[in-house]
Amino acid sequence: MKIVVVGSINMDLVTHVHHLPKAGETISSHSFQLIPGGKGANQAVAAARLGAHVSMIGMVGSDENGSILLSGMSDSKVHLEGVSRQGTTGMAFINVSDDGENNIVLVPGANALVSVEHIEQNIALLEQSDVILLQLEIPLAVVSHVAKRAKEMGKLVILNPAPACELPHELLRAVHTVTPNETELEILTGLPVRTIEEVQAAARKLLERGPQRAIVTIGEKGALLVTADKASHIPAYRVEPVDTTAAGDSYTAAFAVGLTKGMSEEEAASFASKVAAIVVTKEGAQPSLPTLEEVNSYIF
Repeated sequence: MKIVVVGSINMDLVTHVHHLPKAGETISSHSFQLIPGGKGANQAVAAARLGAHVSMIGMVGSDENGSILLSGMSDSKVHLEGVSRQGTTGMAFINVSDDGENNIVLVPGANALVSVEHIEQNIALLEQSDVILLQLEIPLAVVSHVAKRAKEMGKLVILNPAPACELPHELLRAVHTVTPNETELEILTGLPVRTIEEVQAAARKLLERGPQRAIVTIGEKGALLVTADKASHIPAYRVEPVDTTAAGDSYTAAFAVGLTKGMSEEEAASFASKVAAIVVTKEGAQPSLPTLEEVNSYIF
């Protein structure tokens, strides 16, 4: 079973702060790091470390950051024939507070140069795949094109709708599974998500627009798996969070890997919750992503 990730590749510039700054507030950080990231690359590395055969389609710059990112993905056994180099590598400026919360500002860079033509040049990777993972850090028209082409090929398309924005109906109709968090679900539907019942109602509203399955991550409350005829609450694993940066990316990737390993959707969601719980106990995006051996041996 093969997974293809189409999406962003960034260098994360991470500042560690006592608290997230408010509007107009200037604060000092107590440490700074350069860490490989980008939602697409995070998901590709996460799935590869969990034992999946993963190919990446995307773009990095013709600069040192691009070389570092490609080397890191290659070390995690991500296949990179679908990655080209042009312009300046994308970046993410991330503040991480002492209690593990974060905020992020993206500079798209080369990610904005991913085009329909680039996808068509690598269409064989989509044809050879079983599952295709998408996010929203490359142009929306390209995401929609990939989803449409993948649906025509009969592939399982999983969309992690982040950063959240209004999505065209043709995109949602081409997606099988959507994996928002609470905030993203609220943005996508305009409905409140303060309780499990409200999350379920909002998820069903999203399913009316095309997807067959929604998995909503709800932090320490776990996740809610919603289809047309059922809703299952997937409990979270209890940990002390250090950095939540790649939690959503690892969850989406682990769910996809679980499905390729023959797990039921509930089993895959529980496996994904375990992976995401391990991720938030470590700092950084890709450095926090565990191997399958780590997941199997981790004791909560």
